[in-house]
Amino acid sequence: MMLRRKTRRWAFIVNSTAGRGKTGRKISKLVNTLNEQGFQFDLEITKAPRHAIELTRELIKNGYRRLVAVGGDGTVNEVVNGIMLSRKAADIRLGLIPEGGGNDFSRNFRIPGDIDRAVKILKEENFIPVDVGKIEDFYFINALGIGFDAKVAEYADKIRYLNGLPRYFLALLQALLKLKPHHLYIKLNDELMDISTLLISVGNGLSTGGGFLLTPQALVNDGKFDICIISEVKLLRLLRLLPTVLTGKHVEQPEVRIIHTDLLQITSDKKLPIYYDGELPELKNPYEFTIRLLPGAINFICRKGFSTNELA
Repeated sequence: MMLRRKTRRWAFIVNSTAGRGKTGRKISKLVNTLNEQGFQFDLEITKAPRHAIELTRELIKNGYRRLVAVGGDGTVNEVVNGIMLSRKAADIRLGLIPEGGGNDFSRNFRIPGDIDRAVKILKEENFIPVDVGKIEDFYFINALGIGFDAKVAEYADKIRYLNGLPRYFLALLQALLKLKPHHLYIKLNDELMDISTLLISVGNGLSTGGGFLLTPQALVNDGKFDICIISEVKLLRLLRLLPTVLTGKHVEQPEVRIIHTDLLQITSDKKLPIYYDGELPELKNPYEFTIRLLPGAINFICRKGFSTNELA
């Protein structure tokens, strides 16, 4: 990559291991489709975890302004971090071809998994500004989880033979065997909460974990997080509650609270399990941290005429 000025070429950042390797098997199909659609493009394949962050920063440095993540939520997350760290986010257009295991962020825009249809959306070059979350020096674009759902993500990361909801269901069962609440102090909207909770889901998007609708009314461009807090409950009650998360009906239950905010501070006397966008970060201080929303920070390519009101 020798470019040092803005270019009209597209850059596709491909995680060939996404979806347990299915993305790598589709690279030739993607290249053929892009050629057929008349794209001028370059394709970069990630070689290790977090490599997409550095690739993204280098691509932007070399003049690329239209970047496409090809992979799952983790790939999108790394590209988003690269864009934000470049300090040129306002100039960038981010596209997505969802080829991961969960693909939760793509659900906010109903982006199809079919390569031909996803590429047609890119060609329209329609985009809307979407919000981005930040914790310490990390960025996330779909969801951040604390507690039980983060433990589920940890177990899911170790399961190599399943994808999507089946993988998360198995991980969920494993996490249930070691279920424990977390005592937290939470400050948000000038309210200080002293609670014992099973999980907190900070939703910019509506689903997480391959389709669990923890924050079913969240909109990616409304300037607020939807915070789902599930209080400490007995195992039997949780088993009854979990199926309702698949439809978003859990929000009607007394153990569940949804709060809208753009900033929250969390303190705990124990190290908290945390994940975001399918990633498992190592925080500098996992006992005390602030999560903030950056409104309209990323320009995301979606189909022409799309409105998040469709999802409201």
